[in-house]
Amino acid sequence: MPGILMMNHSGPDAAAALRDGENKKRDHDGKLINGGWNDARRDTPAAGPVANGTLSKDAGPNGASMAVTAPAGPSQDQYSQLPPDIARIPTEAYNPLSTLLLRMSQECYNGLTDTLQNMADIPITQQTNGVVPNGLGSHNTANSQENAKANMQKKLLLMKFAQDQRAKFIKLLVLTEWGKKAAVDVSKLIDLYAWTKEQSAHMEAADYALESIRIHANDIKENNPDITTALEILSTGKASWMPSLDYIPPDPISSEQALKLLRYMNTSLSIRLNLHETLPRHLRNWRIQSGRATFIIDNELEFDVISFVEDTSDQWFFIDLRLLFSPAPTITVGSRFFIHLKDQADFHLREKGLSGLFDFLHNFVLTHKITVLRSQALGLVRSGWAGSLKVEPVHRELVVQYWTNRPGKKNWIEIGISNNKPKNGKVSWRGPPIPSLTARWFREGKEVKNANLSLDWKKLSMEQILKHIIARHTGDILRSTQESLTSKIAVHARLSETEPTDCTLEVNLGTQSNAMTLSVEPVTGSYILQPATALSARAEFSINQGREPAQIGNILTQTLAQTLWNLVQRSAQQLGWQPVARQSLNLQMVKAALKMDILQCALYWPRGWSPSWAFATVIDSSGESWWVLEIGATGNTIEYAEQIKLDRPGSSSLAINRDTLASLERVAIQLLSFRVTARQLEKEKKSCTLRYEFGQTRPSAELQQIARRWVLYLQTPDLLVTKPAEQPWLEPNIAITCEGLRAHGQNVWHIAAGRMVKAVAADMHKLMAASPQSSFSFSEDGRFRILLSTPFGQDILGELRARLRDVNRLRSFATTLQKRQMRLGSSSLQRVQFQYGPSPHTAAVNFSTEKEITVELSSNNPHYRVHKLLTEIANDRMPSLSTIDPSDASGLDRLCTTLILTRSLLKVLHEIEIRTPGNVRNPAIHVHSIFKYRLTYENPVCTFDIRLQPKDDKVYWLIEDDFRTRPMDMRPTPERGQGHRRLDSLMAKLKDLFSSKGEGWFGTRSGLVAELDGVPDALRRLDEVVLGCKMEGGYQAPPPLEQVAPSGNHGPPNGVQQVNQQARMLHQQQLQQQQGRPQQQAQPGHGQIRKQPQQNQRPQTQPNGRHLSASQQGRGGRPGQSNQDVIEID
Repeated sequence: MPGILMMNHSGPDAAAALRDGENKKRDHDGKLINGGWNDARRDTPAAGPVANGTLSKDAGPNGASMAVTAPAGPSQDQYSQLPPDIARIPTEAYNPLSTLLLRMSQECYNGLTDTLQNMADIPITQQTNGVVPNGLGSHNTANSQENAKANMQKKLLLMKFAQDQRAKFIKLLVLTEWGKKAAVDVSKLIDLYAWTKEQSAHMEAADYALESIRIHANDIKENNPDITTALEILSTGKASWMPSLDYIPPDPISSEQALKLLRYMNTSLSIRLNLHETLPRHLRNWRIQSGRATFIIDNELEFDVISFVEDTSDQWFFIDLRLLFSPAPTITVGSRFFIHLKDQADFHLREKGLSGLFDFLHNFVLTHKITVLRSQALGLVRSGWAGSLKVEPVHRELVVQYWTNRPGKKNWIEIGISNNKPKNGKVSWRGPPIPSLTARWFREGKEVKNANLSLDWKKLSMEQILKHIIARHTGDILRSTQESLTSKIAVHARLSETEPTDCTLEVNLGTQSNAMTLSVEPVTGSYILQPATALSARAEFSINQGREPAQIGNILTQTLAQTLWNLVQRSAQQLGWQPVARQSLNLQMVKAALKMDILQCALYWPRGWSPSWAFATVIDSSGESWWVLEIGATGNTIEYAEQIKLDRPGSSSLAINRDTLASLERVAIQLLSFRVTARQLEKEKKSCTLRYEFGQTRPSAELQQIARRWVLYLQTPDLLVTKPAEQPWLEPNIAITCEGLRAHGQNVWHIAAGRMVKAVAADMHKLMAASPQSSFSFSEDGRFRILLSTPFGQDILGELRARLRDVNRLRSFATTLQKRQMRLGSSSLQRVQFQYGPSPHTAAVNFSTEKEITVELSSNNPHYRVHKLLTEIANDRMPSLSTIDPSDASGLDRLCTTLILTRSLLKVLHEIEIRTPGNVRNPAIHVHSIFKYRLTYENPVCTFDIRLQPKDDKVYWLIEDDFRTRPMDMRPTPERGQGHRRLDSLMAKLKDLFSSKGEGWFGTRSGLVAELDGVPDALRRLDEVVLGCKMEGGYQAPPPLEQVAPSGNHGPPNGVQQVNQQARMLHQQQLQQQQGRPQQQAQPGHGQIRKQPQQNQRPQTQPNGRHLSASQQGRGGRPGQSNQDVIEID
């Protein structure tokens, strides 16, 4: 129920007061009846004094009349003559304004909360404290500019919220003001609407009640009673004038007796029908069941007969009849019709036997079928076929005329009963024929001979019969129209024998979208052209003026040609193509250049095209064709023309729309791009091949190959620069396809497709599966595709060569990573990220520039301290680097080898360095080269050199004590002073350390020798030993050694001289060994360089492989325990 806003909230009667207003009821004299202008409600004590039921307009505050006399009011009789007041809608049924205000306020509050939350989500850059240089405050920094943008976004959010809420409250204010003014009128209108709905419901209830009374009255209706007989029977119990029959009731029959009797009757009927009855051929279909014989006539009826005696000369008796067609009534046994039918059937059985009964029932059924069809035809005339059908009343025949409003001669169908007697009057050996229903079809006033109308006489439907006839008629019209069209036009006729709406003639000129469908409306017979356009509407009107099929074909051809032209023009305008001026290139010039009989043509400049090329659309009698024209410099000549051939399945053409024209533009761009590339190859005196790419239309027994697009084939040796000894990794040919202009029309997309050799394809597939690329795709069989972008009108050779170089570089580096068991993280043609080591560290190699390879490492990576050195190694700019692995053929190979060899060392150095934050001097780590480092301690003062040394099939990290191995003048600065002396405790602990061994390392007289995996433990032990001698309060150097004057007694040198002497000898031997023979090479594996498996620990062997004698072995069999030991390390 609609409601209005009540503005007065002072009391429950406020709404009623506004609603009543001044519109009181008046009598026929125009006087007020329900009180004066200011009367109060009569059911409240606030009502003042009333004079004759009317309150004076001048009444005072206490109800006293201010007028001299009051007019005489109406009498009580006048009140009783008026109708009752209309029921008013109570005030509680209206929605109060306060509810709307509360909801609006709550919505405003929720919106404000969301707005504040969105403002808080906008990030603000934190300002740094302090004053920036040049006296500029923090508000002038870059952060302040970012914060200004954020503040502006917040203000915009708040202003938008305020503006939206203001608009809502303005609407609420307008609604409130309108409610104050229109409350009275709208309230009365609502009351009146409720009253009318109530009266309508009452009237419907009254109609329903009257109908129910009429229906129930039929059940209680009785015939006129026989009062005389009723009184006599009620008083005496009998009536003398009613005879007594005195029948003796038969004995009841049991179930066994009934079954026995039925079986006996079945046997008697079977004997009679098989032996004593001569049945015609149409009564040979019968069965016996339940004591009766049932004869079946297909699609018509079945009837039951019975014989009560065994005498075969006795007549048959009719029992029941069932109709076998639809729609058919159900004949109820005992009904008036059945009684009449039984009498007639028994009469024919008595006079003519079973044949007579069949003739009687058969003619009855045929007549009834015609009656059913006539009633259905009349129903069609009254329904959807009104005005287009005419049913003529003929005895035992039905004549239905269709398409009554169609110009020309009449069309009708006749349905009647035919006796089927031959024209020569001869009777067949099968017996006389039986009558049947037949139909004749007259089209345009002439009977259609040999029509072979297959009508269904079992399921009678006049509508289906008409549809069948009209479908045949429509098919003949469309077939004649198809024959009148030229052979160049594509025509497809779809005909149906049962549904006229399925009979269509589709005519196509050129593209599939430029098609028109001609059909005939089944009811009226009017021609219909689809789709409905302005052109098709004019053509349809012309065809419906009684045109012949030949004229209809000419009209369709002209309409299709005009429609095709409009489609091309509309699609070109949507794409923004600029038409070429007809003044420069007219139709005659195009005809001369193309050598065709052109009906229409259009030349365009698509977006991004230069004025020297044009895209042309040519329309002739066979449809449309597409051309690429090269225009001369003057703009009024055509120097070159090439047709875009569209080999479509079944010679079908593309639909003309934006997508089609855009696709054709891409095909044209392919031609232009390949022409430019071919010209460049000719300049370089290199060959290429332009071919069609064929595809299969559909899976079938005969494969039909069609051209999809053009493909440019290039020779791989013409694109790649390979080294003489390098094996080819690509197959000889690369296929180039053009994918059209980019979105902005500046560049052209190309795709280069090739195939890698089998030796490279497997590794490359794993690489691409782990890291798919957006511009590079790879399949398992080695095929790859590269996306290229080149400027419009330029060749693709430079871009293609650059991308192939990137792929080759990525392939070779991925092979290097796999060989060294490094895990690939992500990769692209410009960047490869990988992980190495047990606790994996991440590194990346960037190939973005052509001549520079950049190594990317995070600051937490232990190799970050040698970042620059690794970059130099990757770019082959470190010729002094010794080759450890002979298989390293490039800088990337040497980079991976270096990462493996230095991983464990740099990791432990990183741990030692970050052990105490801020402590970078105890120890201080110095990088001399990629394989040489120095540890310098300042408390206590000592230095150690760490370098990589190959030996046989392995490499070792040598940790040397500079105090022991170097002469005094060659030591590092902290220990170079004259008479420098170490702490005794440090010397003792180092001596013990250098005499011990551990997992993967062992001590020598002057240091430690560690394998790749053992160097972390060795360095940690060394660091613990040195820091264990740390002096509290700072390092205090011990007193220097005293200088001993030379004397005649040449005794043994002191300890320092002995160490210096040993260091010099060791240094000289190293130099001799390096100059005398080349360094040993080894293969890396699991952090070590190996050629063949050997034992990791060699306690009785020197690092150079020589076995120690018993005199050279100290306690425990370890080297370095004798004063005469000299450790030689190559």
